[in-house]
Amino acid sequence: MNQEWKFKLHSVYGQLLFDRKLTESFRKVKQNKGAGGIDGETIESYEANLEENIMNLLMKLREKTYQPQPVKRVYIPKKSGKKRPLGIPTIEDRIVQQSVVNVLQPKFEDHLFHNWSVGYRPARGVKRGLQIILWNIEQGYNHIYDCDIKGFFDNISHKKLVAVLKKYVSDRTVLKMIEQWLKTGYMEEGKRIHSDDGTPQGGVISPLLANVFLSELDWEWDLHGLRFVRYADDFLLFAKSKEDIKKAADLTKAKLKELGLEISKEKTKIVDFQKDDFDFLGFTFHHWREGKKDKKPVFHVTPKEESIKDFRMKIKQKTRKTLTLSKEEWINRVNPIIRGKVNYYVTVIEAIKANEKYGLKSHCVTKWIRRTLLSLDGYIRRRLRVAFIHKHPNQKKEQKMRYKWNRAYFVSIKLIPAYWLYLNRVYGYTLDQYVDEMRVKGKAKLKRAIQRAKEKGEEYYSPRRLEKMQNAWNASS
Repeated sequence: MNQEWKFKLHSVYGQLLFDRKLTESFRKVKQNKGAGGIDGETIESYEANLEENIMNLLMKLREKTYQPQPVKRVYIPKKSGKKRPLGIPTIEDRIVQQSVVNVLQPKFEDHLFHNWSVGYRPARGVKRGLQIILWNIEQGYNHIYDCDIKGFFDNISHKKLVAVLKKYVSDRTVLKMIEQWLKTGYMEEGKRIHSDDGTPQGGVISPLLANVFLSELDWEWDLHGLRFVRYADDFLLFAKSKEDIKKAADLTKAKLKELGLEISKEKTKIVDFQKDDFDFLGFTFHHWREGKKDKKPVFHVTPKEESIKDFRMKIKQKTRKTLTLSKEEWINRVNPIIRGKVNYYVTVIEAIKANEKYGLKSHCVTKWIRRTLLSLDGYIRRRLRVAFIHKHPNQKKEQKMRYKWNRAYFVSIKLIPAYWLYLNRVYGYTLDQYVDEMRVKGKAKLKRAIQRAKEKGEEYYSPRRLEKMQNAWNASS
């Protein structure tokens, strides 16, 4: 099997013992940002005496007196409302971990990791994962085992992980150092806590160790001819029949048990994509259905509901009406959020196009994403209108200002419309095209509203509506 190397890595530790390599690792740590560890040292304070600190660290490594420190335990909120524990190593420990990653990662990429493992790997990631999913669906592998490993990062057995590492690394000093990182424990409320299980999320080396450990699962699937995609501890298996996917599920459970892990029953299910939807990588894949135009089968992909909620929450947090800022400052607060989210949503289009280059005809429809982004744009404008009103801002005043602070106005002050950015990235759609399309849609919407009022025997432009429009133009910003 592919995972059985013809050679092992012997002299890893010696490759760490260069000041330029440690400095390069610090630059990577700095690029990834993050808080300091239990010693209070921050990226900024470490960099203030960088040359001296690097030489001191190099001396410790050469004399083999380097000792990892416990990680600092912090908690970050999860979308489910629960909290996820993170372990933050010291800056020094992060530099050494990054140095080990720099040596091991290229070798594992060349000789160990499977092509269908896409998480935390260079030249892989979400786009590659989406390509694999779309390819399998289009090829008729529509029975899917949607699986999540229960508390993966908290439950990896140190003993089993080191045993797997020993299959590929013979350098005892590096293996001992990795064991120390695993066993050093964490500090919480002034107490040091040790465990024989788990690798802290937040550690530089944790994603690499996770991929090494789960490569055992990847190659077990490969040995049995199974199609899959794995992103860290989340994965999908694909089969053409219900019987085959059940066999794949049984095989997976048995292998996970061997690794000392188990599936999360609440987050794991078997999907029949002819009638069931599933979520993966922040997207929802909506099952096959009849297309509207030519009645041929299609399936839809949209951002996951939790992703949209997260989008709205981030905008809400940046547009608190208790702040008094200029319009330019408000726009500068929300534009990075819009840009980041939309760029992520575009990856599904990029995956479709990449597959088409390999001759795969796509039946995936993404137009529902546009509808979602139009709705989000409306929400963002509403939040900003309230934020723009400095004297006693509220929703009633926001409604009055819709006539004045309309789509064209927000474009003129450089708010990025999510709908426009998405189509711009995909089709080169221009801002002028966006403004024209929205004007046409606005006129059509107004025409329908006037027609509905007429059918009810009412006057659309009532004195009250005209007064509100006039108030908007007269209102002070």
